[in-house]
Amino acid sequence: MGGGEVSYRVAVIGGSGYIGGAIAKELSGEYDVWIVDLVEPWWDFRDYGASFVKCDIRVFERVLECLKDVDLVVHTAIVQIPRINEERRLGYEVNVLGTQNVCEAVYRSPRAKGLILTGSWHVFGESGLEGVLDEGFGYRPDRVEDRARLYALSKVIQEAIVRYYDEMSGEKVFGIVRLGTVLGEGMPKGTAASIFIEKGLRGEPLTPFKHSMYRPMLYVDVNNVAKAFRIYARKILDGEVDKSGGSLRRVLNLMYPEPVTVLELAEMVRDVVAELTGGRVVPRIEVVDQGLPSLFDPDAKRRFKVDVSRTLSFLGLDRLTSPRESIERIVKWKLNLTQ
Repeated sequence: MGGGEVSYRVAVIGGSGYIGGAIAKELSGEYDVWIVDLVEPWWDFRDYGASFVKCDIRVFERVLECLKDVDLVVHTAIVQIPRINEERRLGYEVNVLGTQNVCEAVYRSPRAKGLILTGSWHVFGESGLEGVLDEGFGYRPDRVEDRARLYALSKVIQEAIVRYYDEMSGEKVFGIVRLGTVLGEGMPKGTAASIFIEKGLRGEPLTPFKHSMYRPMLYVDVNNVAKAFRIYARKILDGEVDKSGGSLRRVLNLMYPEPVTVLELAEMVRDVVAELTGGRVVPRIEVVDQGLPSLFDPDAKRRFKVDVSRTLSFLGLDRLTSPRESIERIVKWKLNLTQ
């Protein structure tokens, strides 16, 4: 599926995962893609003309060797929740030291033109969001649930490392694309959207928790993510990224601008499942009270708005896919698989 004459080689660190894999597939249409990871991809990477390179990003000498012949690096590797809370040292070594190693390898490389990091909207925090969330809104890793704090800190630290390298690297571009929670086919099973869809299609109740049902979530479609990285990669490789000004100018917010609460997500899944099954399956919504204090009120989502204007302008896009459109596509995909 890779097409035409290959002119550049792009390494996708963590390309065996869900987001990294989606980006690698998209990039393979234009570039020689190397998937750099500890484990071989579960998806059919050879059919896309991609190659696999085993690499532990915690070992700097190995990172130098793996990246010496690449033109661009996409860095998606991260130890996620819940593992980061169970193996904190591993989280530090991969998320912090690993990111430092990758950036330093790109910085030293006479060939590499830059790096793009997959950031996260969680650098903003989740609670007490007010005003306009643009790229310069700020870092608030302590405004999340306890279970998400180390993850949020990791994403802040990764951004800080990448931005510092961008500030000192001359013509090399160290960019960041902050992602909303990614919706798409094959998304991780532990996400709320995936759980709701699976339960809904089985006709089981959808069970948001009372204490967090009004949490505002920011989402992005996996196809928007893949396309954004392809466009950003092309701009870096073709020398079209302006390096004037501070590193914040190379940071993009990629998320649908309208927040969706967890309860609204459950309602969305219920309605889509009912519609696409012709009313044969209409899952109930049963709010589960765990006796915990409510973290958000119904108006929390109305106190802020997300500004993605710079992202749309930079990428040349008119709009982003809405969460409703993503859910519809995923449910259709699931129904085709099971019928």
